[in-house]
Amino acid sequence: MVQYFALNPEGISDSFFDGTFADISDYFLTAMVAGTGLFIGYFILTILLQAMLIVATIRDMRSQDVDIGLCFAEAMKRFLPLIGLAILSLLGIMLGLVLFIVPGVILFLMWMVAAPVMVIENLGVIDSLKRSAALAAGSKGMMFLLMIIFMFASGSVSGMAEGIGFFSSTASIFLTVIAETAIAAVQAAGVAALYVELRTVKEGPFTDTLSDIFA
Repeated sequence: MVQYFALNPEGISDSFFDGTFADISDYFLTAMVAGTGLFIGYFILTILLQAMLIVATIRDMRSQDVDIGLCFAEAMKRFLPLIGLAILSLLGIMLGLVLFIVPGVILFLMWMVAAPVMVIENLGVIDSLKRSAALAAGSKGMMFLLMIIFMFASGSVSGMAEGIGFFSSTASIFLTVIAETAIAAVQAAGVAALYVELRTVKEGPFTDTLSDIFA
């Protein structure tokens, strides 16, 4: 919706001229409520998608069958804790970014694999953050490089999708949704793979008992 009006500013003015929004306060109230609802929905779906893809990636890397129903069930078991984890880590990172940016980047790197830690090791919010920081210790340089590469690649893909808005706003919105979904999927799978790599480097291959988690 936001992108549509950004690409079609005349739509906003037309709404006032045809009486759809007789009062500018009505428009902003409607936009605020709709925007809040869309953000909450996007946030929830993103968390759920991330958890499902983490489960799917780990199962695939361990040569186990990837079943959508099972991945969804495992994701739902940890859904509320994952929301708490996302909110707490986001607040910490935002605070760190306000404090000269660098602390925020460091916290982001420290907590990058907190979600797969919670999903796979079934830890609480604080323990997942601590465990992620322990796994990331000594590897932040490599993780920072991966983050830069991913940001550049995802930004390029999103930019191309949004650029089509100069020719067709409808096509741009459609392609942007597809691009952002694909980026989220790659991000979740990449974070899960990174967790496996960090854990393997520090502790060796997974033990056989870990496979019982998703048996």
